[in-house]
Amino acid sequence: MKLFETTTFFLLVFVFISTAGSASVTVTLEAPRVVNSTATFAYVGSETFNSRWSGNFESDFGWGPNSPIKGSYTNVKILNADGNGGAGQGGRYSQVWPGSPLKLTFSQLGSRGINYFGLWTSALDPLDRISFYYQGRNFFNWTAPESLEKIGGVGYGGRGGNTGYNGWGIYNPDWVFAFINFFFTDMQIDQVEIWQERAAAFEQDNHTVGFFTQQSGLYPMVKSCFWCNS
Repeated sequence: MKLFETTTFFLLVFVFISTAGSASVTVTLEAPRVVNSTATFAYVGSETFNSRWSGNFESDFGWGPNSPIKGSYTNVKILNADGNGGAGQGGRYSQVWPGSPLKLTFSQLGSRGINYFGLWTSALDPLDRISFYYQGRNFFNWTAPESLEKIGGVGYGGRGGNTGYNGWGIYNPDWVFAFINFFFTDMQIDQVEIWQERAAAFEQDNHTVGFFTQQSGLYPMVKSCFWCNS
């Protein structure tokens, strides 16, 4: 009887691991100078910040009143495009400083949930970070060096690697400017937190959210997420 119970226990553990192990996060970079995702979506929207002011606000991600996705932004600092930020060198962008993270909490998740987040990053700093949550649990954290290393970035820029990502801004010609995709397989997100660890600012634009059906991008980084299957 004990042998049967032990065997059954390990079988259940194996089944659980096999099922949970399918959950993963894939991080990619779009090609240099591409300021939006080229992935395929069931539905998707984007917050460009062009009509926003600093503070807190609700977003329908460009859809209007009938948007399948809605979210609340808190603690947002908005700046006009300059050498540090602004996708396509125009409009406005968001900037985050240490101790003052930007938070995006979704109030409407669409018919199939949200399994994608993407953003244009400007003058990418090794201390830039993004945290992802589902039902109050922080299950995945991204740090800029993980993507900088993929393109051969050195320190604060792309020197020695793919210099196609080097900034076109007058202030940061050697820093990395790139659109970054986060694809969540067999899992969802309902909150995003963007922050800077210390000493500098994290500039971003074109926050894109939706339900992806086909991934896109270069330099994939895949991380399994054993405890994150939602």
